[in-house]
Order: sequence, then structure tokens, then C-alpha cells
Amino acid sequence: MKPNFINGDQPDVTIIVSPRERFEQAGMSLQACFDTADLPFRMIYVDGGSPKAIADALKAEVESRGHVYIRRPGFITPNDARNTALPLVDTKYVVFIDNDVAFTPGWLSTMVECAEETGAGLVTPTILVGPEARMPDLKIHHAGSIIKLTDTGHGRDMYRHHRFEHEQYLGRKNALVREETDATEFHVVLARRDMMEQIGPLDPKLVGFTDEIDMAFKARERGWTIWFEPAAVVVYAVGRKMTWREIPYFCLRWNSSRCMKAERYFYEKWNLVPEFKRQRDFLRDHRRHAFPFKGMQKVLGWRATVTLTTLVCEMIAFAASIRFLKPDNSPLPISSAVAKQV
Repeated sequence: MKPNFINGDQPDVTIIVSPRERFEQAGMSLQACFDTADLPFRMIYVDGGSPKAIADALKAEVESRGHVYIRRPGFITPNDARNTALPLVDTKYVVFIDNDVAFTPGWLSTMVECAEETGAGLVTPTILVGPEARMPDLKIHHAGSIIKLTDTGHGRDMYRHHRFEHEQYLGRKNALVREETDATEFHVVLARRDMMEQIGPLDPKLVGFTDEIDMAFKARERGWTIWFEPAAVVVYAVGRKMTWREIPYFCLRWNSSRCMKAERYFYEKWNLVPEFKRQRDFLRDHRRHAFPFKGMQKVLGWRATVTLTTLVCEMIAFAASIRFLKPDNSPLPISSAVAKQV
């Protein structure tokens, strides 16, 4: 089976899909990608630990369109998934996308156009957050980043901020312009393959919050620029209630000990002054998506509910850890029928 490229052209883009924290939205996201991508592309879909029914549906959809589906038997980190696919990429650009993203028409060609016109090593789109059914009437999650490093004499203090974060997109749309920026988000990001070959594999030790910053730092070390392209609009699709079969991976993904170990490693790697309030606040608040406990909060109060949520999620993470696969960047076998497409 030959890859189903638009207009039969050979592509300049390979899309790598990796799991972020959930599975139930994967089918929606995959279909949205196929419906809106307006350039020829190859796809390498790396799936780790999703329920069998979801995995079967994803595999059928990806392979029926002539693309590559790789299944890992246990839970994997996003960087592990990306590194699994990168050796198979032979196109000019690679686009990393999470498995819970929705897209607006024209997102792919606009990002490629930005890279072509600027020579960027990395291109980040406008990333909204919320239910995909409401887009584009959503809040901005990321419209480029500001990162400032200040030498303190005992390490570098890092200030980071998402531009226009939490502001309503339709109210700010006209203020967004194409410009250089300091970092991306991995929800959706375009990378030049030449740059990826220079910086090497993505760091498998980074499992939490700073994998995209690490990539940005390494890109800038080698002289590559990073650009924000406002005309490309995607949505980090949240809002749907989490199901029981997603909770083990979600809790393992946001396990405190693993995430904070990765953060300490990142800060030491780049000689940064340790400061982890942002990360701890995120873990505290984000894990409540799995266990909202709104009724309990009215009875017990916010603090007790947060404590209970944390304890339950950490217990589930411990039980699910038996299915966690340590990063393995060795080539994986692909079925002969699919391997012919690569």
C-alpha cells in the first residue's frame, strides 16, 4: 500500500503523534489532523499503553491511509515516543503533535510557510485551550514564550511566561503577529530535520514540564531561531470528563516523584537556580481533572480535597508503574507491510 499523499506529491513533512496524558480523545484528534492538514505528509503514530479498543481503531485508521503505526506494550513518556519515531523521518520538516489536539484549517501549510520564509529551526502555532467544539471562542494557552535568564553568581535564574496566556483568543487575535520567540510547546510544534539531527535525540530523562524548553535551549545553542506563527491555530482539547481507563496513565504521567526528579535534573543540566512552585502548583491543580470531587470539596473544603486527590492519584500511579516502560531508543520492529512505506 502506498502512502496516501495529497495530490500524490512526495511530502516535506512527517507528523509524529505521541501520547500526552489521555487516550479517549486520540481518535478525535487523529481525524481532525487528517481533515485539516493541507499539505502532503507522512505520519508516524506512536501509541503506548492505550486500551485495546482504542489501539485497534487507531492502528486501522493510520495504516488504512498508508502511514506508520507503532505500538508499545506499556505506558511511555512523550519524549520516548518521539525518539522512537525520529530515526524513521527523512523529510525536511517534522511536526510533533500530542494525541489530544484539534486543528483549524490551514494550520500545517501556514507553519511550513513560516519556516520557509524565516529559516526557523522551530515554529510554534497559536495554541488555544478548551473544548474543541467551542473553538475558536476559547482562551489562549500559548502564543509564544518569554524566557529570561539572569546570572545570580550561583546559577541562572529563569523567568518564563506564555504570552497572552488565559486571555480570550477572539479579543486578542488582531494583536498576534509573527515574531521570534523563546520557546515552544509540544502540543504542536514544527521542527526542521537538519536542526533535530544537530541537537540529537530528545532528552529521555525529561518527563514533565521542561522537555520543550530543553529542545529550545539546544536549538539556540546551535544558532537556530524559533518563531511564533499566529495564523496557525490549534486547540489543546480539554473539558471532557476523564474515564476510568485513562486514569492509570494520567496519574503515572503526573506522578510527583518522577516529575520533580526530572525537573531537578533539568535545572542542574542548565545551571539554573532551583524554583519549583510553578510545577508543584500545576501538579496539585491538574491532577484534579481525574478526580474533580466538587461535591466533596463543598463538605471537606479545598485543602482536604486536594490532599485526598493527591493521595489517590499517587496510589494509582504506584500501581500503574509496573506498566511503565523505561525509554528505549533502539529501533523497533515494524510489520513488513508497513515498513515498505518508510
